[in-house]
Amino acid sequence: MIKILRFSRFWRLATGLLFLGVGQRLLFTGVISPAVVEEGLSLILTLLSLLFLMIGTVLIFPITIWFYKQYRSDQRLNYTILIYLFSAILCGILIGGLGQVLYDNTSLEYDHVKITIWAFTTIIQTFLKVILSYSLVSIYKALPIKNRVDQMRLPVLVSMLLVAFCLAIAVWFPILGSFVLSIGDALILIFTLYYFIYLTKENDDERPYSGYYC
Repeated sequence: MIKILRFSRFWRLATGLLFLGVGQRLLFTGVISPAVVEEGLSLILTLLSLLFLMIGTVLIFPITIWFYKQYRSDQRLNYTILIYLFSAILCGILIGGLGQVLYDNTSLEYDHVKITIWAFTTIIQTFLKVILSYSLVSIYKALPIKNRVDQMRLPVLVSMLLVAFCLAIAVWFPILGSFVLSIGDALILIFTLYYFIYLTKENDDERPYSGYYC
């Protein structure tokens, strides 16, 4: 019964991530895409995106609250979230600064710099999400974090290949590629969580987390 409940919770989370990913992209496309505005579809896409975002939030929010209440006593949880947020913000600032330097001091066109920065940001954010997923699942399973990092190799490799493929599509076919990238981002999170929760095997000599960040 416990396994069924956990599996049901996972698939609610997975469905919610897909709805959020598609909803964000529909909102972005409906608001700023000139082609969509010209066809008079902006309002329809915006309303549809809000519906998708609402469904995704309804599915994910209760699971987020449950997880935090269940594991907030684990001192690693807040630490992990803060490290992720700090890393994401810092990387965004550094990459943005690098883009400005490239634009000011090279002959690269603005659009080329923008695409480069966007691609690097997407790749780094994906990598950080894999690390966050691994850390949260380790907390969920009450297992140590640092001495199990070798389990991240396959998810990182698959994630990098998938996001690179989605980025290539987005560069050549912006509107189609943006949808593919949004869905790909959600699928990466779903695959990563599924892999760490259900497919990884704990070693027999692996001890549960004992109270220190490790």
